[in-house]
Amino acid sequence: MKKITVAEKIAAFFGKGIKKRSSSSLITQKHSRKKSYTSKYIGSGTRKKSLLEKWRIRWQGREQQDAVLLRGRTENRNWNSFRLCLVLGILTLGAYLLVIGPVQTLLGNMQYFRIHEIEVSGCVMTTPTVLKKFAGISYQLNMLSVDPSSIQTRLEEHPWVDSASIRRIWPDRLSVVIKEYRPRALIVRDNGEGFGYIDSKGKVFATVLSGQEVDFPVITGLGAFATKEEKKKLLDVATLLLDFAALNNPNFPVQSISEIHFSNEGELTLYLVEQPFPIFFGKGEMRWKCYQLRKVLEVLYRKKRSGAAIEKVVYIKMDYQKNKVLVAKNQAG
Repeated sequence: MKKITVAEKIAAFFGKGIKKRSSSSLITQKHSRKKSYTSKYIGSGTRKKSLLEKWRIRWQGREQQDAVLLRGRTENRNWNSFRLCLVLGILTLGAYLLVIGPVQTLLGNMQYFRIHEIEVSGCVMTTPTVLKKFAGISYQLNMLSVDPSSIQTRLEEHPWVDSASIRRIWPDRLSVVIKEYRPRALIVRDNGEGFGYIDSKGKVFATVLSGQEVDFPVITGLGAFATKEEKKKLLDVATLLLDFAALNNPNFPVQSISEIHFSNEGELTLYLVEQPFPIFFGKGEMRWKCYQLRKVLEVLYRKKRSGAAIEKVVYIKMDYQKNKVLVAKNQAG
C-alpha cells in the first residue's frame, strides 16, 4: 500500500472543500429560483421574521393610524367649537334686539324707575340749578336709561368744572359730585375785551362775568406775543411767582400782588397793592429774585416802623447787577 504524504493530504483536503462549496452554491441557486422560498440553513437566503418583530411592526402601524385619527378628531372638535360660539353669539344678539331692548324700553317708561332725587355737590362759583340745566339732568330721566358717562362729559364742558363724578343710587337717586377750577389770577384777554380766570397751572378756564369775584392779581402784556408757546412760557413764570407768594410770608403774601406785567421783550414787572412803585424782575432767576425781594421788603417794613417810610421808594430793581438789588428812593430819602 502506497504511503500518502502530508502535501498530498493537504491538497486532497482543500480540493474536497472547493467541491463542497461549489455544490452548495449550486443548491442555493436552484432553490432561490423558487418563488417565496426562504432557506433556514443557507446563509444567502432571506431570514424569516420572528413573531416579536411582526408584533412590533403591527403595533407601530397602529400607532401611526391612531395619531392620524386623533389629529383629525382635534381639527373637527376645534371647528365645531368655533361654529358653536358663532351660533351662540348670533342667538345672543338676536335675543337682545328682540327681547332685552323692548323690555328695557318698557321698564324705562315705568314710573317706578324715574329719578326722584338729584344731589349736586361741590359748587362754589356755580350752582346746582345751573349745572343741572347745562347737563340736561332732570327728573324725567330714568334710572335704567340714564348714561352717567355722557352726563360727566357734558358737565366737564362747563367753564368752571374741572372734573365730575356721576353715580346712580338705587332705586331713584342720582349723585353728582363736581370739582371746580380754583382761580389764582386774572388775565387780560387777547382782544383786550374783558378778563379771564387762570388756575394754579396757568390754564385760562373761564371769562369773568359781571358780578363775579375779581379780587385777584392781574397778568397783563401777553397780548403782544403771537404764539401760544411764548404765552405759555410767560404764564409759567407768573405762576412761579404766584406760587412763591402763596407761601404767605407776612412781608410778601399773595394778597399783596396787584399786577404782573410783561413788556414786549418778556421782562417782568411787579406791582404791589399798597405800594405805587414798580419792582423790576427782568428775565431769569425768578426763584432767587423772589427770595431776595422778600428780604428787601422785610428790611423796608422794619425801617418804616423806625421812621424810614417805605413810601419814599421810587422803584426796586432786582436785576441791577448779579446777586445785587437796587432800591431807588427820591431825593428827600
